[in-house]
Amino acid sequence: MNAIIMIAAGCVLAYLLGSVSTSVWIGRIFYGIDVREKGSGNAGATNTIRVLGLKAGIIVLLIDALKAWVAVQLATYFAAGNLTENQLINYKILLGAIAVVGHVFP
Repeated sequence: MNAIIMIAAGCVLAYLLGSVSTSVWIGRIFYGIDVREKGSGNAGATNTIRVLGLKAGIIVLLIDALKAWVAVQLATYFAAGNLTENQLINYKILLGAIAVVGHVFP
């Protein structure tokens, strides 16, 4: 039972990590602009490059990639010793997919 709770907690954290909108935070904190109100209206790295410039867009892209990497690495922490190697790989894939879902549907 405890293993199930730990695995579920990893899923929730992966979703929450993915749902953090880096471009909106960087735009508001450093530029005073909501990137969703300019350009294409998308809160992604491409629109951030259009609206805020290349430097901000690359930072957004790198932070988004880091969020995905951290979400996958959560599997090692939350499933330590409770899963076989194949199950751990599947759990990492699941956490990565959940982070993407959180990124697309925050």
